[in-house]
Amino acid sequence: ESERVTRAATMIFTDNDKNEIMPIIKVLEQNAEKLGAESLARMFALYPGSKVYFHFEDFSAAGPKVKKHGAKVIGAITKAAHHLDDLHGHLEGLAETHGKVLLVDPQNFPKLCQCIEVTLASHLTEFLPSTHCSIDKLLTVICQILSSRYR
Repeated sequence: ESERVTRAATMIFTDNDKNEIMPIIKVLEQNAEKLGAESLARMFALYPGSKVYFHFEDFSAAGPKVKKHGAKVIGAITKAAHHLDDLHGHLEGLAETHGKVLLVDPQNFPKLCQCIEVTLASHLTEFLPSTHCSIDKLLTVICQILSSRYR
């Protein structure tokens, strides 16, 4: 049941959404480490409980492990964005890892996505409401898929 709902959710991307998403994905690809680290550091500052899953000495955006994991997170998002018509299939392995192996609380995914959106808005001069809506839609579907293995 949840798989059917998640698969249906990936069909919600209109041509307009795709046109809004892809330029942002290019920015993310070009700045994965910087934007990913800043997004993670925001999450760690706003939601200190999220630190429990990480064995980092420095939780700031300058921390080497924060930079590395930030780049990894943004890389996964940008790769997923190139598979909008099959996000579920593309992210299945990542959902399984986070849900069954790492046992990350799924409530952390939307928190990180919110921090990614804030980071983008603080860096991009043209982060229009329409762009924000499309990016939010993408990140929301990614969160739903990553949380799907907890059920």
